[in-house]
Amino acid sequence: PYFLARHVISFANVVVYNYQYLLDPKISQLVSRSMQRECVVVFDEAHNIDNICIEVMSINFRMPTLEAASANLSRVQREISRLKESDAARLNDEY
Repeated sequence: PYFLARHVISFANVVVYNYQYLLDPKISQLVSRSMQRECVVVFDEAHNIDNICIEVMSINFRMPTLEAASANLSRVQREISRLKESDAARLNDEY
C-alpha cells in the first residue's frame, strides 16, 4: 500500500496525510516531490504546527557527547598545529 500510495499521489486531486510529512525535511523531499508544483495544502490541527516545526528542526545532545566532541576538536587542532610547524620547518630547510 505504501508504494502504491506514493505512486498515485501524482494523479490525485486531493491528498490527505500527516502534515509532519510535509514539514519534516527528512521526509518531505520523498513525499512532496510527487505532488504537483502548484497545489493547495490544507493543514488540519494547524494550531500544532509551530511545535512540530520546532521539534523537527531541533537536535538534542547529551553533555558527554558535547564533551567528547570538544575533546576531539582540541585533538584535531593540536594535530593541525603540529603539521603546520613540521611543514614550515621542512619548507624552511628546503629553501
